[in-house]
Amino acid sequence: MFLDEIHTKERGALLFLYPFIARASECYPVADQNSPQYMIGYGDLLYGQSENRNYQHAIPVKVDGYKRGWLTKSGAGDTLKKTDLGVMQSVGSVFNGILFPITPSEIRYTDRQQIQTCRIQIRSDQLAAMTSSRIPEQGQFWIYQTRAKFYEKPSSDYPIRISAVDEFLTGCIRVAEQFQLKSYPEECVATTWFWSSHWVNDRPQPLKPKPAQVDRKAVNKLLESLEGDIFGQVRAY
Repeated sequence: MFLDEIHTKERGALLFLYPFIARASECYPVADQNSPQYMIGYGDLLYGQSENRNYQHAIPVKVDGYKRGWLTKSGAGDTLKKTDLGVMQSVGSVFNGILFPITPSEIRYTDRQQIQTCRIQIRSDQLAAMTSSRIPEQGQFWIYQTRAKFYEKPSSDYPIRISAVDEFLTGCIRVAEQFQLKSYPEECVATTWFWSSHWVNDRPQPLKPKPAQVDRKAVNKLLESLEGDIFGQVRAY
């Protein structure tokens, strides 16, 4: 009797989990093991490449058909609320990022860290190299796109955190240095939407356990160029 109850509960658990697994596979499709894999970095992945690989084999690119911005609502209930960087499809929009090779196992690992995004395959002709390097002719090209239910502009309840801005723009500065693209950081600012006066200065206590090593002086100079003295309105905790 007891074993029958356990089996019934296990079957119920599997039935409960199955829809979640199905949704997850649709959001994070299986990569073709026989095809080269490439990822577009536009925020933390852009910065992370400098930490892990020093942009080895990466290509600075312009991405067509997507808008980057502070548009991803994160955190609810007792979780720290914030607005993160994200992208959404937008005809005619362009932003700068990097394209880098990635293995299927690295894709699966990165997928597990994603909550507010889905991994979307894009066409190679949506990418334009910003250096003399050529976009690979073969392979699958991916980008993490914010899920529609998490779209939200910054607000007092979901502010932008300066530590996230520091990480993003430091990555842009390092790309500029690595590939001698002087205007790349300025393009990062100009092709990012929804800068807002809803800020939280968490530099003294960054959200991430391992704070990014950032160039604050250079980042501040970039932020001072924002219209409306937005950076001057940064508020402390």
